[in-house]
Amino acid sequence: MRVSYLPVRAILVGLLASGLACFGPVRAADSDVVMSALTDEMNRSMKELKIDEHPAPYFISYTVKEVDEATYSSCLGSPSVFDHSRERILTPIIRVGNYDLDSSYPISNRPETSFLLPVDDNYAAVRRGVWLDTDREYKYAVRVLEWKKAYLSSNNVVDRLPDQTHEEPVVSVSPLSPLAVDEKKWSQQIEQLSAIFKKYPALQKSKVTFTARTINRWIVNSEGTRVRESRNQYAVRIWATAQAADGMPFEDCEMVAGPDQSKLPDLDKLKQLTERLAQRLTDLRVAPKGEEYCGPVLFEDQAAAELFNQVMAPNFGFAEEYMGAEDFTNPLKNRLGRKIMSKQLSVIDDPQARDSDGNLLMGTYKFDDDGVPAQRVELVENGLLKGFCQSRIPTRHCNHSNGHSLGGHGVYSNLSLLSSKTSSPEEILALIKETGKDAGLDYVLVISRIEQDYQMLEYPSSDSLNKRPYATPSHSIQPSNPLVVYKLYLKDGHRELVRGLEFTYVSLRTFRDVQAVGNDSRPYIVEPSDCVTRSLITPSYVIGEMELTPVAPEHSTPPILPSPLQASTSLPGRQLD
Repeated sequence: MRVSYLPVRAILVGLLASGLACFGPVRAADSDVVMSALTDEMNRSMKELKIDEHPAPYFISYTVKEVDEATYSSCLGSPSVFDHSRERILTPIIRVGNYDLDSSYPISNRPETSFLLPVDDNYAAVRRGVWLDTDREYKYAVRVLEWKKAYLSSNNVVDRLPDQTHEEPVVSVSPLSPLAVDEKKWSQQIEQLSAIFKKYPALQKSKVTFTARTINRWIVNSEGTRVRESRNQYAVRIWATAQAADGMPFEDCEMVAGPDQSKLPDLDKLKQLTERLAQRLTDLRVAPKGEEYCGPVLFEDQAAAELFNQVMAPNFGFAEEYMGAEDFTNPLKNRLGRKIMSKQLSVIDDPQARDSDGNLLMGTYKFDDDGVPAQRVELVENGLLKGFCQSRIPTRHCNHSNGHSLGGHGVYSNLSLLSSKTSSPEEILALIKETGKDAGLDYVLVISRIEQDYQMLEYPSSDSLNKRPYATPSHSIQPSNPLVVYKLYLKDGHRELVRGLEFTYVSLRTFRDVQAVGNDSRPYIVEPSDCVTRSLITPSYVIGEMELTPVAPEHSTPPILPSPLQASTSLPGRQLD
């Protein structure tokens, strides 16, 4: 269900004198229609669901995610546009066979299938939806099990692992919450933030959005797990585009997000963030083009987090064996105990990670998609690989989940990159200059920002139904293009902003070449291709050698006429997007 209104105040006025708007009913704790419908249909299916000579399900799991979301958007100071959506998505898992050999999907790598359920608390309507989706998944499961048996009868699969681990059932039932938003505060703030872009007529597009989201989730399975939980997400997204005189386009996005709206930055800090983004793009328009480069690179701020997130992080999951398919082969899965990173580096995954003030970070959770309690996992210690993020699919290293299932596979959550030896900013600069001199260079590169369009997407959603919710492992990738790149000249130490560079393919071995690590570690928002926003705690670091090349000069031409904002910083009437 999705409805849009303009302006927002005309709709919400009078809801609460304080300006706190609530969407959706507050449900009584003893009348949980969704939990009742899921449990009743699961019990019936376990007893009665069967096709002729084929086996009945040995395992059923239902996950329902209800996403209630309100957004407020503004362009160039215009009255905020309000959008509200609410949807319930069911992910049914029906398995026939047994824990050793069942109908799970390793042969075809079929993603978990999800379906929309009615959003009304109508027991009959919800249960009917669960019944129909269970029937579809059971019929598919019967076919998959026969395919797997046929495959095993004609292929020699050595030391095949079981298809699912045994885990202790969990019962955790927390209250459900309605979506609550301070409408007056955030409408006014995003209008003030978006108005800042009127001072930057060189920019082509801009938009500021505040998103408030409540996620209510139910997980039940035939082993006895019963989980009901509610969590919140809030984000401010600041976005703009620009174009250089030669047509080269630029797009930048800042996002601050967390589970507590009172912990988001205040208006003054958000204004500073907006001003910095607008000025970055304005400066990039007139910056000179970068040249071919091979040498040491200092990654600072968001760029340090984003490079690690794109190159290294996906390889800390998917250590499973996939019968009859190579799509998800993890290059690290047989390297447990071996060196994969610089000796000074360690990596920890903590689904309940907090910042230095003790606040939960964006992307934290208590239970994974299998209903298994989240666990802190040590992945790398002093450069040596120690473990993986695991779901209920067994691996050769461990036959139990550690609470990291996303879409049924072991996937990383909130990572922390640690170092046994850190250096001050002055020491980092001195080291990279020395490394550059040894390489015979006149300058070295400093990258502080890598392109990323943060969206605060949620999985599953109606926009991501039946898509794989994860970034898969790889020996090497070509990361997103660096956006903010400086030449740091060795002779006098001054910086020069350059544009138009891209990475060549970056291998996992890159993080064995980390020369120094800063003492400036802090959390950053990252959003990989799996559409799950999370946090990554990382410091700045120096990589000994990387290659960057100029991007291909194939761009659309700039607009013929200048922006109408050039003539006036305060346009009357209709605002322009």
